[in-house]
Amino acid sequence: MSAAVREKTYEDICAEVGRFYARHVQLMDEGRAEEAADTFTEEASMVSPPKISTPIVGRAALAAGLRANADQLAADGIRYRRCYSTILVEVRDDGSVFARSYVQVIRTERDKGSYLHAMCVCEDVLVRTDGELKVAERVAIRDDDSI
Repeated sequence: MSAAVREKTYEDICAEVGRFYARHVQLMDEGRAEEAADTFTEEASMVSPPKISTPIVGRAALAAGLRANADQLAADGIRYRRCYSTILVEVRDDGSVFARSYVQVIRTERDKGSYLHAMCVCEDVLVRTDGELKVAERVAIRDDDSI
């Protein structure tokens, strides 16, 4: 574990993780794809079966996928808001942070209102790059696909 991580209390790390997700999720929800992609490491991977059953690997590939998705949602008049809660934080010996969260995905359609689109579990491995937390690995599983 790095000296910088050892100096932080568990409460400090939990607060840092909370701030990370507040920024990360708002960037994604606002369609700021390139900025959202910057919250992943260069070699990050993400899988979310069944929609994304083959891992997307690398920040550039994630940015391209986020941009295409944001553009399509904007064209269709759809907005998603992801509400992260019940975040379990575990600091690993190597200094990485495992974060397991429940995620409510609210879908809003122009002229149709908002509704709960999905409940998910998101498991991330967060690492520090230049002092900032970034997602190195993400696995997101919808509840309706796991029961």
